[in-house]
Amino acid sequence: MSDKFQLNVKADLENLSSIADFISLNAQKLGLGDKGIFQLQLAADEVASNIILHGYTHTTGPIHLTIWEENDKIILMIEDCGEPFNPLNVAKPDLNAPLKDRSPGGLGIHFLKTLADNVYYEYKDGKNRLTVYKNIE
Repeated sequence: MSDKFQLNVKADLENLSSIADFISLNAQKLGLGDKGIFQLQLAADEVASNIILHGYTHTTGPIHLTIWEENDKIILMIEDCGEPFNPLNVAKPDLNAPLKDRSPGGLGIHFLKTLADNVYYEYKDGKNRLTVYKNIE
């Protein structure tokens, strides 16, 4: 098993670039190609943005990221102590509906599900834990 790299940041929009840099640097070290890195960054940006904007409703708190390689997969775990929320339960948006009939938002979680090779969610010990799997190609 390879090294695990960790980042702890305050749930603040100003830290999205630090999260993207953390993923880029470490996913590359772990063997993920440019396309996979971009997809993982986009997925993480969506998750972190949702934590920042919706997860911490009454206060702010930490976002903890851990990334490692295991069995030819890059695994990114994102944890927060915000309101419990399973993004995998969000219904798929109707991409064929006219724009005027669509409600705003909802595409980011669709991107997460589409860009990752597998996603797992659990709420345990007061923490949301989203684990994103990306195959190394």
